[in-house]
Amino acid sequence: MVEWWYPVAVWAIVIGAVVRSIQVGMNAAGLSHAGPRWLPLVAGALAIVPIDGLPLARWLHSFNANFSIPLSILLLDFGISPLLRKPLLNRRATLTAIWFGCTCGLLLYPLSLGLGSFDPYELGWKSPGVAAAAAMCGGVLLLQKNTFGAVLVVAGAAWQIGCLESDNAWDYLIDPVYWLLSTINVAAVMIGWLVSVWQKLRGRTSATLIGAILVGSSSLYVCEAEDQNSLATPIGLDEKWQTAAAELHRRATSSGNERLALLIRDWRLPDEAGRTLAVTLPPKLEQPEWILSADAQAIWSDFCDARRERAAGTFSMALAAARARGKPPASGDRGDAEDAVRPAMQQQSCAAVRLLYRTLRDDPEHAQAREAGGWVRRGGSWVWPEAARRLDKGEEYSAAHGWLPKGRLARYEAGDRYVRGRWMKASEDAAKPRTLSHGWKCNSDHWQIVSTASHESIALLVLYLEESHSIWRQIFGAFSIPPAELEKRLEGRGRIAARDPFAAVLLANRKEYVAQMEALEPTIARTLGIYWSPTHTAWFFDSKAQHDPADDAFSGGLESTTIYHEATHQLFAETRVTSPLAGERFGFWAIEAAACFMESLQATDFGWTLGGIENGRAPAARQRLLEDNFYVPLEELTAMGRREFQADARLPEIYSQISGLADFFMNGQRGRYREAFVEYLVRIYTGTVDADTLWRLCKRSASELDDEYRRHMAR
Repeated sequence: MVEWWYPVAVWAIVIGAVVRSIQVGMNAAGLSHAGPRWLPLVAGALAIVPIDGLPLARWLHSFNANFSIPLSILLLDFGISPLLRKPLLNRRATLTAIWFGCTCGLLLYPLSLGLGSFDPYELGWKSPGVAAAAAMCGGVLLLQKNTFGAVLVVAGAAWQIGCLESDNAWDYLIDPVYWLLSTINVAAVMIGWLVSVWQKLRGRTSATLIGAILVGSSSLYVCEAEDQNSLATPIGLDEKWQTAAAELHRRATSSGNERLALLIRDWRLPDEAGRTLAVTLPPKLEQPEWILSADAQAIWSDFCDARRERAAGTFSMALAAARARGKPPASGDRGDAEDAVRPAMQQQSCAAVRLLYRTLRDDPEHAQAREAGGWVRRGGSWVWPEAARRLDKGEEYSAAHGWLPKGRLARYEAGDRYVRGRWMKASEDAAKPRTLSHGWKCNSDHWQIVSTASHESIALLVLYLEESHSIWRQIFGAFSIPPAELEKRLEGRGRIAARDPFAAVLLANRKEYVAQMEALEPTIARTLGIYWSPTHTAWFFDSKAQHDPADDAFSGGLESTTIYHEATHQLFAETRVTSPLAGERFGFWAIEAAACFMESLQATDFGWTLGGIENGRAPAARQRLLEDNFYVPLEELTAMGRREFQADARLPEIYSQISGLADFFMNGQRGRYREAFVEYLVRIYTGTVDADTLWRLCKRSASELDDEYRRHMAR
């Protein structure tokens, strides 16, 4: 009975895996949505549909006698992975399975077909023979925490039960399809490696090239690039883009389409040296209205194709970066001389997030990148899960009013307001005394705002908060996603669930702000805004009454840098599980430093830049260090908890310094310590930080980092 139903189950797995592979292919090609995550499961159920009295799977079984246990489990893992929080087999186990299939097939099939005098297939009939060897291999792998060992154990159990129609142990371990797929995978990796070697050594002598191939062909993995930016510019990808862009620019110029030529020329992002870039993402690849002629349309189409091609390559590099994760440095591990030019950590989560957004800048409709970044499709648009949840309820959005229940937007735009269960004119609503308990409410994609300020100020606050969210996701997004989860999302096996909105309060003036918060924070009058962590709420006030029109730091009564600063605190505190005692013992300076770093935001044509010793508070840090000779050593600074930090008599000077330190750790030496600094923030916010955590992550002593910071600021 078992051997009769086993093929039915296996063919259900095969059908589901085929459907899943089609979905992955469609997503990789940037095509329309390939269907829900559960589609492979439903497709697999077709295997039990009866045809002439037999399940479909039994008819299909006549084409292939047996699928081995490892292949069945690999296909099962692939087919249902979108529904799992964690795959059945991790990447290490999958690689082991591929090598196992390739090696076993090479040992078994050529000899069994008469290549030699010995037939290893005969060993499969004997006990313990092949089954015992497989069990031993499985045990060794399990001791090494390789889950493919469990697959071999399951194969042995299936042999004992007699799941297959064959009694030969080899048939439980290997089959021709498994061998073929494994061999193709190994060959593809080898070919890719050989191509990369050819490109790297292009221009050298053929003898050098042949020698390099012979020496390196025993390994599937190429050494990591010394510069983290090698991830962003893989060999051939950037070169191919430049060639294509130059040709498109030439065509646009020669055909008189100067505006299109300018767009193509300026599409390339500037160098990131000394700063961090964040990009705006167009909703889709739409042809501009001013492109009218047939020549211009053809050039635009080719420009989009070139962008999509580069996006596909960039996404592959994002996945490679997400997979380049290792164990954080142990205590006392500071590296060696060879580490002097390498990123401090093997983990490349920040690089992966950066490349993900570069992918979407080139191809905003890249389905796999959108899903990995957390968006979901509604209609023809990609939206955040929070917005999707509202759209599913029929809610409507406008920049002036935020999200409104179904049917209300038209009346709001006509001048009506819905207040406490009844409609009234907007003028009547505005004339009423406004208190916080009866304040206006506005819902954006990610925030719920209660306010006593004007609707114009509320709309501006929404703009700055959502802008903060977009930029923070690009710069610090790796903070909220553990490396393994990031890898899973980029592989198409993870989803971001909608979360409850962040809370914010906007008061009409400073007086209301102080009155509301003074009992909780006695020094509130010295602040322009605050993130109050006990209630998870960001507080602001409309400062237009005190606004000096000559002061560019203010816009419409709201100080943008304050909003960026406090929203950053809120995003760090609430986008992952954090400790309520974050920074209480050690490292509080970094919490403030990261928020100060967001103050250095500069708008550009492509999005924003962050950092640079000429932006934000970094110039003051430079002056403190170089002119005033003020500097608190890192060993002293990192040992401070919140109370010591805030009570320090040198606090204004320290705030300047930590702004410079943030720029150093995020941008210094082309972002060499960026991954380490973000991981340091993770340790602080999760309450696992020690006084020496920072330099352990950076693989440098505190004094070495002090010296490097001085050189960074003295440039």
